[in-house]
Amino acid sequence: MKRILLSIAAIVVLVGAAQPVDVAATLEAQGFFVETGSTADAHAVETAVSEARFSGGDLSIAVLATEPPGGATIFAENTLDAMGGTGTVFVVAPETVGWASQGDIYTREQLDAATDASLDGATDTEVVELFVSTLLDRPIGDAEPGGGGGLPWGWIILGLIIAGGAFIFWRASRSSKEAKQKSIDAARTAVKERLDAVANDIIDLEDEVSASDDPAVPVLYASATEEYAKALDTYERAMAPQELLDTAEELDMAIWRLDSVEALLDGQPVPPKPEKPTPKAPVPEGSPLTTPPRVPTTTYRRSNRSRSSGTAAMMTGLLMGAMRPSGRPVRRSSGGSSKSSSRGSTRIRGGGRRRG
Repeated sequence: MKRILLSIAAIVVLVGAAQPVDVAATLEAQGFFVETGSTADAHAVETAVSEARFSGGDLSIAVLATEPPGGATIFAENTLDAMGGTGTVFVVAPETVGWASQGDIYTREQLDAATDASLDGATDTEVVELFVSTLLDRPIGDAEPGGGGGLPWGWIILGLIIAGGAFIFWRASRSSKEAKQKSIDAARTAVKERLDAVANDIIDLEDEVSASDDPAVPVLYASATEEYAKALDTYERAMAPQELLDTAEELDMAIWRLDSVEALLDGQPVPPKPEKPTPKAPVPEGSPLTTPPRVPTTTYRRSNRSRSSGTAAMMTGLLMGAMRPSGRPVRRSSGGSSKSSSRGSTRIRGGGRRRG
């Protein structure tokens, strides 16, 4: 009896939570949505949206009272799709913030900077005002661009003294640090691209999962969404090579679960679970582990899917130079090219976990 009551309670919570399609209808009508129970002031949110639209952007803002499955970024994606796929949607949830943008005037750099500033907001209203203020580079409500404040002169002088004292050491270790940072940057770029691909596939599979009669399909799909959210959170906090490897391993599990969902939908057996790579250190310079190893094809995947597998194995190669104790840089060609942050109608997205 207790289990039945708990199940009924869970259903009530799910039904009562704001859904992207309903939020999209409100955003199309008035440009903002403030859910009852949030700490946002509706008038302040409306003012922020009006300022952004007066400046030429197509910004819509939704403030939720409960954390959506997968976080605010996925909710923003689904909402933007329900609105026709163009414009910018910024979502504020109790634990995360996220945005999705397509065909708007804002660049990825502008939206990422605004998001980073908003994470310090103590209330939902502060999050919204910090985001819009930084995005427009002018005060909005009580917020200043970038959070305002700046460093006191005493701290600046102290920082200069410390920097001067460490100058000789910095010059001596510069080449090694640059090589390690390049390895980390390359790994972050690769993980981010795969995170974006997985997010798109989660959204694309939603309707098929809802229509499936196989009881295992929605369970695996929900598990994949949770594992993706976990990987995204680890990625946003990652500062060291090992943390990026942790992100890659979590992302591989999310990819495997999505592969399993597709296999079940197509009446095929679930693919084998990926094995965790076991890098050995230290590794001599010139080792095969200094370049990405070949990844065996052990997954089931439809040809129209954009995600990749073997993320952790690839990261082992990219990050080995940054993880080795030796100060010698790894010599290899950079390979690939960076993507432009503003590419017309290309969909971009981002978000983070609130600090305030």
